[in-house]
Amino acid sequence: MSVLTSKFDILRGYPNGSGTPWSFPIKMNGTVPYSVYAGTIVTQESQNNKTVAALATTPNTGSAEPIQMWLTVEGNDDFSGQFVVGCNTVLLSSGIVWETDVFTAGTYAVGGAVSVSGGKVQDRGSNEQTIAYVLENNIATKGTITLVGAPWGK
Repeated sequence: MSVLTSKFDILRGYPNGSGTPWSFPIKMNGTVPYSVYAGTIVTQESQNNKTVAALATTPNTGSAEPIQMWLTVEGNDDFSGQFVVGCNTVLLSSGIVWETDVFTAGTYAVGGAVSVSGGKVQDRGSNEQTIAYVLENNIATKGTITLVGAPWGK
């Protein structure tokens, strides 16, 4: 079940493609789960505690290694995600194409690289880990950008 007001959609690579689906429990803040919604990019807390730790922020690859990030397909902003107190996520990879309105203000030039901050896509800054490339910029017409996942690395 998806949120009808969301402009997030997977166009290619999931569920039967290069995306690896995984369901994570969402970390609790006391008795209330953190808010994780479709289209946000998250990280895993640790190998031992497999909860969604936080909305992802790309590291400065000049001084840190790239990190593994997951694209939230179904979060706790819709009924099914609230019911299981978790979220279904997809490992970001080079074959996933998605359209989203979960981004910060920016130019988003077609072919340009993007990174992530606070779970939201942003124009890639110097030394930031690239997570995807812009395929289409439809901000003026639809309020969305279309992205293709980047191979892992610096």
